[in-house]
Amino acid sequence: MNSPLDVNELKAVMDTANLTDAPDFLVRSRREVVRLFNGLFEAGAALSISVMNSEDGAESTLLDVDEPGQRLLLDCPPGWLGVTRRHSGGDTLMLTSVRGDTKIQFQSAMGEIIAVDDARVLCLPMPDFLWRFQRRRDVRRAAAGLKISLNLGFGCADAQVCDLGMGGIGVFHCDSALHLHPGELLQGCAIALPGVGQVAVDLTVRHVTPERLANGHYVTRVGCEFSQLDSHTQQLLAHCLETLAEDIQ
Repeated sequence: MNSPLDVNELKAVMDTANLTDAPDFLVRSRREVVRLFNGLFEAGAALSISVMNSEDGAESTLLDVDEPGQRLLLDCPPGWLGVTRRHSGGDTLMLTSVRGDTKIQFQSAMGEIIAVDDARVLCLPMPDFLWRFQRRRDVRRAAAGLKISLNLGFGCADAQVCDLGMGGIGVFHCDSALHLHPGELLQGCAIALPGVGQVAVDLTVRHVTPERLANGHYVTRVGCEFSQLDSHTQQLLAHCLETLAEDIQ
């Protein structure tokens, strides 16, 4: 088991709490991947670049979506040449862009810096897939400090809740060896609600994505949807969400 995450670290990644765990989060269609990148390019949307498990990061924009060459050309951030030299051993980049109510996220190799018209350009391979999150209909509340026990059938794994809503829950699992998959059903999980105790819920895994902490390290966020909540459990969750809303205010 990894050590529990610090509450401040959890709050640092709560920007995902208002994004949906919709079934279409994972985009594998080559046509759709290119279409989304062209949308970012045409909008001049900013891209956040970070080296996974590192404090190195920068902001950039797309200069071109080269579909025939299967590559993305980005404005090379100042000082990025030094970053690529420090991470020449094959580290991974995480790139994120938020446009309106949609968040696009994808991973990439470090790529290379090339010269185009006497300017430095960061050239990255076109990813095979990306994550697309839409703003959700049900409000999620940041819930750092809540615990959940995930029933895996062959045993249980403790996890930390990062956000909670009437429709589902986001958790950071603490066991690096645990592998969950979209569509997987977890029955008989138990959320520890303040003043109530253990509340049993069934969960359907909707997405499993990396999230960057304030210290540059990554954890795995598992977004789950509640399955067939009874009225009593709904009331308990609603009361808990009201309490969380009061705490935020």
